[in-house]
Amino acid sequence: MSTQQIDELRDLINRETEGPVLSVFCRTDPRDPSSRSETPGWMVSLKNGLRDAAAGFEGDHETAQQVAKLSAAAERKLTNATAVERGRSAAYFLSACGAIDSFHTFQIPVREDFVGLDTGAVVWPMVDVLDRGQRTGLVLISHDHIRVLEWCDGHASDLEASTFDLELGDWHEYRGSARPSPGGGGSAVNNMSAYENRVGEWQARFVKAASKAVAETARDLKLDRLVIAADTGLCQEFVDALPDGTKDMVAATVATNLIDMTSADVADHLDPHLRDAWRQQINEVANLALERVHAADRGASGPDEVLLALTEGRVEHLVIDPYLEAKDESLSDGARQAITDAGESTLQEALVEMAIRTDARVSSASVDEVPALAEAGGALALLRY
Repeated sequence: MSTQQIDELRDLINRETEGPVLSVFCRTDPRDPSSRSETPGWMVSLKNGLRDAAAGFEGDHETAQQVAKLSAAAERKLTNATAVERGRSAAYFLSACGAIDSFHTFQIPVREDFVGLDTGAVVWPMVDVLDRGQRTGLVLISHDHIRVLEWCDGHASDLEASTFDLELGDWHEYRGSARPSPGGGGSAVNNMSAYENRVGEWQARFVKAASKAVAETARDLKLDRLVIAADTGLCQEFVDALPDGTKDMVAATVATNLIDMTSADVADHLDPHLRDAWRQQINEVANLALERVHAADRGASGPDEVLLALTEGRVEHLVIDPYLEAKDESLSDGARQAITDAGESTLQEALVEMAIRTDARVSSASVDEVPALAEAGGALALLRY
């Protein structure tokens, strides 16, 4: 999650409001079968969610009228939005007092449709999407060409200086999604044999120079991870050539040549690998946290223990089950007070907002995705101290 995204989330949860605040998340992904019906499934879920949220929100007649206006405005906003504006999921936050009116589009689907009415914005579904969409460098490699794209929140784009070519031997601006083919003139044909003779001699130098350039790009752009897609045999050669600090950023390698695909096609092709890489990373974090808990060393497990660590600002990385349910009586007085002090009505939102306010990273995953959460009661944390 970028610094800008964290600042936007912190501003959203710290915004002072009066009266009810509506938070809506719609899974508008056109790939979902339910989205292809005459009335898309997300529209049905939106209507039902708005109705149920209004019925469960306590307040006087004036509050009920405010809720009705918010619901009508949200339904109008989302149904009138274009397919591009809705993306694969959309979030809308709206307060009765007018302090919040914020619409967000994502190219990563939310886990499920959600409607919440509270005294402040409910952001945990948005945090979940942003964590899965962390900024990634997609490094596409062929035997004579390397191209780097930036992937963030499900969208991929070519970087301004994104290609390295064996023949040219230097970085240059890349202005298209596909590399131009050799020219049709006699000069290109005559030079082809000479070019092929140079490949073996230049290969080691090419990989070394390109890996250094990719490492510099990753550092300058503060990328969170790298995914390498290359011709068979080139993946490991390239990874081995990366500097140690950058080598640790490689989340996945894919043995396929995507060098000439459009950025959108690259994103679609690598989507399952990006999801698997995220799942593997979060499992590693959760397993490490559980190991630390067992060793009584900078780890916390269970909603109660994690809440107390958050109040002290000791959490570095929080991993929770978004469907976590904990009965009030199972929490200590200190944990219940922490939820009250956070001003939240649910345990999930209290955990997430306390983490955001104390600069802890937040990841959410089901117990099926991260089995360690089952043993930990749905909440794990790596601690700073």
